[in-house]
Amino acid sequence: MADLPEPARTDDAGRALAAKLARIAAFESRTRANPLTKVTRQLSRTAWFASVYRRIGPRVDPAFMKVRDGRAMAAFYGFPFCTLHTTGAKSGQPRESPLLYIRDGDDVLLLGTNFGQPKHPAWTANLLAHPECAVIIGPETLQARAALIGDEEWREQFPRFVAIYPGYDGYIERRGGLAPRMFRLEPTG
Repeated sequence: MADLPEPARTDDAGRALAAKLARIAAFESRTRANPLTKVTRQLSRTAWFASVYRRIGPRVDPAFMKVRDGRAMAAFYGFPFCTLHTTGAKSGQPRESPLLYIRDGDDVLLLGTNFGQPKHPAWTANLLAHPECAVIIGPETLQARAALIGDEEWREQFPRFVAIYPGYDGYIERRGGLAPRMFRLEPTG
Protein backbone atom coordinates (compact mmCIF):
# COMPACT_ATOMS: atom_id res chain seq x y z
CA MET A 1 0.00 0.00 0.00
CA ALA A 2 1.34 3.38 -0.96
CA ASP A 3 2.05 5.99 1.69
CA LEU A 4 -0.73 8.51 2.06
CA PRO A 5 0.10 12.13 1.46
CA GLU A 6 0.72 14.06 4.68
CA PRO A 7 -2.56 16.08 4.62
CA ALA A 8 -4.62 12.87 4.48
CA ARG A 9 -2.83 11.53 7.55
CA THR A 10 -3.44 14.79 9.38
CA ASP A 11 -7.13 14.78 8.42
CA ASP A 12 -7.48 11.17 9.60
CA ALA A 13 -5.73 12.00 12.88
CA GLY A 14 -7.94 15.07 13.32
CA ARG A 15 -11.10 13.03 12.71
CA ALA A 16 -9.92 10.33 15.12
CA LEU A 17 -9.20 12.93 17.81
CA ALA A 18 -12.57 14.61 17.25
CA ALA A 19 -14.32 11.24 17.59
CA LYS A 20 -12.41 10.51 20.81
CA LEU A 21 -13.31 13.93 22.23
CA ALA A 22 -16.97 13.33 21.35
CA ARG A 23 -16.91 10.00 23.22
CA ILE A 24 -15.33 11.75 26.22
CA ALA A 25 -18.04 14.43 26.14
CA ALA A 26 -20.70 11.69 26.09
CA PHE A 27 -19.01 10.00 29.08
CA GLU A 28 -18.83 13.32 30.95
CA SER A 29 -22.50 14.05 30.30
CA ARG A 30 -23.39 10.97 32.35
CA THR A 31 -21.44 12.13 35.43
CA ARG A 32 -24.00 13.51 37.84
CA ALA A 33 -23.86 14.92 41.34
CA ASN A 34 -25.46 12.62 43.89
CA PRO A 35 -25.96 12.64 47.69
CA LEU A 36 -22.33 11.57 48.26
CA THR A 37 -21.16 14.43 46.03
CA LYS A 38 -23.02 16.91 48.22
CA VAL A 39 -21.59 15.42 51.43
CA THR A 40 -18.07 15.36 49.97
CA ARG A 41 -18.37 19.00 48.89
CA GLN A 42 -19.26 19.93 52.48
CA LEU A 43 -16.57 17.76 54.08
CA SER A 44 -13.93 18.91 51.59
CA ARG A 45 -13.88 22.29 53.28
CA THR A 46 -12.45 20.80 56.49
CA ALA A 47 -8.77 20.23 57.24
CA TRP A 48 -9.45 16.85 58.88
CA PHE A 49 -11.12 15.53 55.70
CA ALA A 50 -8.11 16.54 53.59
CA SER A 51 -5.78 14.97 56.15
CA VAL A 52 -7.66 11.67 56.08
CA TYR A 53 -8.31 11.60 52.34
CA ARG A 54 -4.70 12.35 51.38
CA ARG A 55 -3.76 9.10 53.14
CA ILE A 56 -6.64 6.98 51.83
CA GLY A 57 -7.30 8.42 48.37
CA PRO A 58 -3.92 7.72 46.75
CA ARG A 59 -4.19 4.07 47.85
CA VAL A 60 -7.82 3.48 46.89
CA ASP A 61 -8.50 5.80 43.95
CA PRO A 62 -6.07 4.31 41.37
CA ALA A 63 -7.71 0.88 41.66
CA PHE A 64 -11.20 2.37 41.80
CA MET A 65 -10.50 4.36 38.60
CA LYS A 66 -9.94 1.09 36.74
CA VAL A 67 -13.36 -0.34 37.63
CA ARG A 68 -15.62 -0.09 34.59
CA ASP A 69 -13.24 2.35 32.83
CA GLY A 70 -13.67 5.01 35.50
CA ARG A 71 -17.45 4.94 35.28
CA ALA A 72 -17.78 3.46 38.79
CA MET A 73 -15.71 6.24 40.40
CA ALA A 74 -17.49 8.98 38.43
CA ALA A 75 -20.89 7.56 39.42
CA PHE A 76 -19.88 7.01 43.06
CA TYR A 77 -18.40 10.46 43.70
CA GLY A 78 -20.20 12.45 41.00
CA PHE A 79 -17.02 14.36 40.11
CA PRO A 80 -15.09 14.50 36.83
CA PHE A 81 -12.09 12.24 37.43
CA CYS A 82 -9.25 11.36 35.12
CA THR A 83 -6.08 9.34 35.43
CA LEU A 84 -2.96 11.27 34.48
CA HIS A 85 -0.02 9.26 33.14
CA THR A 86 3.33 11.02 33.39
CA THR A 87 7.02 10.21 33.34
CA GLY A 88 8.78 10.66 36.68
CA ALA A 89 10.85 13.85 36.78
CA LYS A 90 13.74 12.16 38.60
CA SER A 91 13.19 8.46 38.02
CA GLY A 92 12.04 8.48 34.41
CA GLN A 93 9.55 5.79 35.42
CA PRO A 94 5.87 5.82 34.44
CA ARG A 95 3.58 7.37 37.04
CA GLU A 96 -0.19 7.62 37.31
CA SER A 97 -2.34 9.95 39.37
CA PRO A 98 -6.14 10.03 39.66
CA LEU A 99 -7.23 13.66 39.64
CA LEU A 100 -10.24 15.92 39.38
CA TYR A 101 -10.22 17.96 36.21
CA ILE A 102 -12.16 20.56 34.30
CA ARG A 103 -12.45 20.94 30.56
CA ASP A 104 -11.84 24.11 28.60
CA GLY A 105 -12.97 23.32 25.07
CA ASP A 106 -10.96 20.28 24.05
CA ASP A 107 -8.29 20.90 26.69
CA VAL A 108 -8.10 19.29 30.13
CA LEU A 109 -7.12 21.49 33.08
CA LEU A 110 -5.53 20.07 36.23
CA LEU A 111 -4.81 21.72 39.58
CA GLY A 112 -2.02 20.50 41.88
CA THR A 113 -3.25 21.29 45.39
CA ASN A 114 -1.63 18.32 47.15
CA PHE A 115 -4.55 18.23 49.61
CA GLY A 116 -3.51 21.62 50.99
CA GLN A 117 0.02 20.58 51.94
CA PRO A 118 2.66 23.32 51.56
CA LYS A 119 4.47 21.57 48.69
CA HIS A 120 3.64 20.77 45.09
CA PRO A 121 2.50 17.24 44.24
CA ALA A 122 5.04 15.10 42.38
CA TRP A 123 2.92 14.85 39.25
CA THR A 124 3.33 18.61 38.69
CA ALA A 125 7.13 18.27 38.68
CA ASN A 126 6.72 15.36 36.27
CA LEU A 127 4.76 17.53 33.84
CA LEU A 128 7.30 20.35 34.10
CA ALA A 129 10.13 17.93 33.28
CA HIS A 130 8.21 15.82 30.73
CA PRO A 131 5.20 17.68 29.30
CA GLU A 132 4.21 14.82 27.00
CA CYS A 133 1.61 12.83 28.92
CA ALA A 134 -1.60 10.86 28.63
CA VAL A 135 -4.90 11.39 30.36
CA ILE A 136 -7.58 8.75 30.66
CA ILE A 137 -11.16 9.93 30.90
CA GLY A 138 -13.64 7.09 31.07
CA PRO A 139 -12.69 4.52 28.44
CA GLU A 140 -10.69 6.99 26.33
CA THR A 141 -6.99 7.80 26.46
CA LEU A 142 -5.83 11.17 25.17
CA GLN A 143 -2.22 11.83 24.39
CA ALA A 144 -1.51 15.42 25.41
CA ARG A 145 1.10 18.07 25.92
CA ALA A 146 1.00 19.96 29.23
CA ALA A 147 1.72 23.63 29.73
CA LEU A 148 1.85 25.50 33.03
CA ILE A 149 -0.91 28.10 33.22
CA GLY A 150 0.07 31.69 33.97
CA ASP A 151 -1.26 33.86 36.80
CA GLU A 152 -4.06 35.64 34.92
CA GLU A 153 -5.53 32.47 33.45
CA TRP A 154 -5.05 30.73 36.82
CA ARG A 155 -7.25 33.38 38.45
CA GLU A 156 -9.87 32.96 35.70
CA GLN A 157 -9.99 29.16 35.91
CA PHE A 158 -9.63 28.55 39.66
CA PRO A 159 -13.29 29.38 40.47
CA ARG A 160 -14.33 26.61 38.06
CA PHE A 161 -12.35 24.10 40.14
CA VAL A 162 -13.91 25.42 43.37
CA ALA A 163 -17.39 25.08 41.84
CA ILE A 164 -16.75 21.35 41.45
CA TYR A 165 -14.84 20.81 44.70
CA PRO A 166 -15.17 23.62 47.29
CA GLY A 167 -12.33 22.15 49.36
CA TYR A 168 -9.84 23.78 46.99
CA ASP A 169 -10.47 27.12 48.72
CA GLY A 170 -9.35 25.61 52.05
CA TYR A 171 -6.39 23.93 50.41
CA ILE A 172 -5.19 27.34 49.22
CA GLU A 173 -5.38 28.75 52.74
CA ARG A 174 -3.43 25.83 54.22
CA ARG A 175 -0.65 25.99 51.62
CA GLY A 176 0.96 29.01 53.29
CA GLY A 177 0.91 31.25 50.22
CA LEU A 178 2.20 28.61 47.79
CA ALA A 179 -0.13 28.83 44.81
CA PRO A 180 -0.94 25.42 43.34
CA ARG A 181 0.35 24.75 39.85
CA MET A 182 -2.35 24.57 37.21
CA PHE A 183 -1.79 22.87 33.87
CA ARG A 184 -3.51 22.93 30.52
CA LEU A 185 -3.30 19.60 28.69
CA GLU A 186 -3.76 20.07 24.97
CA PRO A 187 -4.77 16.83 23.24
CA THR A 188 -2.35 15.64 20.58
CA GLY A 189 -3.94 12.31 19.76
